[in-house]
Amino acid sequence: MSIIDKLASFLEEEKILPVSAETWSTFKLNHCSPENEQKKKEQYSFIRGQVEKRAGIYVYMKNGKCLYIGKAKLLYNRIKSHYIESFSPVSGDTKDMRWHRFFSQHQGEVEIYWKKFQSEEERQLVEILLTKLLQPIFLKYK
Repeated sequence: MSIIDKLASFLEEEKILPVSAETWSTFKLNHCSPENEQKKKEQYSFIRGQVEKRAGIYVYMKNGKCLYIGKAKLLYNRIKSHYIESFSPVSGDTKDMRWHRFFSQHQGEVEIYWKKFQSEEERQLVEILLTKLLQPIFLKYK
């Protein structure tokens, strides 16, 4: 058994894999430009209601494909930022607006899976392992 297979087995034992509604918290979010300021605020409130002030890992999926994997000390801030990036550049995107370009090309309903991890070390490790195993589309995006 390869090291990759062993790591996948470990993540399955820890109920980190598969990324599914059985093992992760999940919600759907419509990534597109809101009709007005009120709709945008409603989306922010919806996101906040889903993840509150939790730290963890999040996985964006669309049509059964892994788009993006990230980690955050405050999931709300990161997911809100990606939502905004689907229709507008966000200050702090220092990589040639890479996130805005990526998320604006993947508008529409996305499934967001998230799992609570308090420790930064755990978040880093799980993000790396999931990225290696799930190969999100963002990895190849230029």
